[in-house]
Amino acid sequence: MGRWWAMVMLFSGGLFVGGLVVIAWERLPAWRATDPAQFPTGFAHTLARVDHLQPALLVTCLGATIGFATATSGPARTLATLAAGGLLVVLIGSLAWLVPIQRRLITATSAPPPPAEVEVLRARWLGGHLVRTALALACFALTVIATVI
Repeated sequence: MGRWWAMVMLFSGGLFVGGLVVIAWERLPAWRATDPAQFPTGFAHTLARVDHLQPALLVTCLGATIGFATATSGPARTLATLAAGGLLVVLIGSLAWLVPIQRRLITATSAPPPPAEVEVLRARWLGGHLVRTALALACFALTVIATVI
């Protein structure tokens, strides 16, 4: 059973982290250079494409990581448990910190806030995304190591 959990864990985790890295690598520099008046529109366009898939991949990876941790023992269990804890932090942090910022920025397309507020929200979201990406990448590395030891 541990092999099935490992396959789901690595597949969903790889897709989730890959999506985060692509956004961090490709979109963040472009968003930083975007005029604050134009930023909410481009941001909303990208989120409309990724915002439904990313949470599902995170929850799937978290569940599979917990399943893998319960199906294995020793150092693999410890690493998977640490990864699951980190993924839970990513999930809670995203819901508590990044989603409210996203909602405010997306509603800005119909009722734009002042450019200074867009600047602050953009900086908070971009910084939070980088932290989320780094933590998720570290957790994914733990899951990979847990499957090979």
